[in-house]
Amino acid sequence: MLTAWLRRQGFRVDGSSGYGVRVDHSWAAAKLQEFVDLIEQFSRLDDLVSMTPGQTLDEANSRLGSHRAAGDRLVMIDPIMRELMEAARPGLGDYPEPPSGGWSASDPAYWQNIVRDRALRAIGVHELSAEARERMRPDSPDLVADRFHPWVWEAAAPLWAAGSTQEAVHAAARSVNARLQQKVGRRDRSEAALCREAFSLKDAAPGAPRLRFLGDRTSDTWRSRQQGGIDFGAGCFEGIRNPAAHEDDLDLNEQVALEQLAALSVLARWIEECAPEVAGSPNAAAGPSISPP
Repeated sequence: MLTAWLRRQGFRVDGSSGYGVRVDHSWAAAKLQEFVDLIEQFSRLDDLVSMTPGQTLDEANSRLGSHRAAGDRLVMIDPIMRELMEAARPGLGDYPEPPSGGWSASDPAYWQNIVRDRALRAIGVHELSAEARERMRPDSPDLVADRFHPWVWEAAAPLWAAGSTQEAVHAAARSVNARLQQKVGRRDRSEAALCREAFSLKDAAPGAPRLRFLGDRTSDTWRSRQQGGIDFGAGCFEGIRNPAAHEDDLDLNEQVALEQLAALSVLARWIEECAPEVAGSPNAAAGPSISPP
C-alpha cells in the first residue's frame, strides 16, 4: 500500500528515487516541516510530563495523553517522511529505526538527535530544488515555444495552454498543411503526398507546381535540400501529424510535444522560404539542373 501511495504522489519506488525525481517539492517541504514541528512538540510535552512540579493528576494524565499521541503520530508518519527525505537526497532517509541502535521511539532524544537534522536538510533541498535545477543545469539553449514559426505556434498555443499537447501538435500540423496548400494553390493533395509532389525534383507541370529552394541548382547541396523537403515533409505528416490525429490518448509529454512542434516549425520555415514554380515559368523551363533518378 505504501508503494501505491508513493506512486500516486509522483515518486518512483523502483530504487532509483532521488534528487530531481518527479516530486511536488513545495508539498514535500511542507509535510517535512510539519514533521519537524511535531518532533519539537513531542520534546516539549516530554519535558512537561517529567518536569512540571505540583501538577494535578488530571493535568498529568492530559499531558501524558498528548505526549503519547504525539509519539504515536511520529511513528505513524516516519516511513513516509523517510521517503520524502530520500526524494530530496539519497541517504537522508536512511537512519536507525528503533529499537535498533539502542534507541526507543518514545525517546525524544532519538527524534531530536537522529531524525530532526535530516528532515531539516531535506526541507532545504525541496524548497530550493526548482531554483537549484535552474541555476545548476548545464549551460544549454532552451526550446522557446513562442519563437517557433507563427504558422505552428499560433495554431498550437491555445490548446497548449489548456494542457492538450496532442491536440496542439495536431492543430499545428493542420496549419502547416493549409499553408502548404495555399502556397502551391492545390486542394486536391495534402500533407505527405503534397510534400512529395511540391518538393519533387521533376519539372513543374500543369496543375502540379513545385516549391524550390533558392541557390545554385547545379549543386549537390541544392538537390539535397529538395530531397530533404520531400523526406522530412512527408515524415512530419506521417510520423507526427497522423499519430496525433488518429491515436487516442497518445499521452505526449511536454518535452516530446515541443520537439514535434519544433520539427513542424522547421518544415514551416522551409515552405515559407521556398519559391513556388509553375509550369511555363522561366525557371520551370530550365528545370532542375540535375535530373532525378
